[in-house]
Amino acid sequence: MAKQSHAGNDAVTFTKSFGGREKYYSVKYKKDWIGDCVIRALAHGTGEDYIVVYKELFESAMKIGDMPNSKVVYDAYLLRRGWTKNPTMKKGGKRVRLKDWPTHGTYIIKMNHHITCIKDGVHLDIGDWRSRCGNTYWTPPLSEK
Repeated sequence: MAKQSHAGNDAVTFTKSFGGREKYYSVKYKKDWIGDCVIRALAHGTGEDYIVVYKELFESAMKIGDMPNSKVVYDAYLLRRGWTKNPTMKKGGKRVRLKDWPTHGTYIIKMNHHITCIKDGVHLDIGDWRSRCGNTYWTPPLSEK
């Protein structure tokens, strides 16, 4: 993990992280940053190694004839591990921005065209998405919380 950012008094902080991708592939240049947000978010959230998540998603995707970053594939991955899918978090009838997310626990959060992870108040991703709203989200089994 590299850069940590504290924007004002936001409860959730940001730490730039490639989710372990840097152990296996180059992340030196922006061109090296591929559309692997699902793999990174799942690696952050579950604590599994990046390459383990990568391989399992690809194997599952091949079995059902879909892409490894499809909702069907990563939903099944998380369900197999006992994670719970939750409806969109709202406050006052509006979706909650990532910067206002709870600062305890682990959350894998679906956003428009992206998926990310917040772990104990730290947003882990290659970009800072705290100003964006979360949609549905996943929480780990009670034994992992």
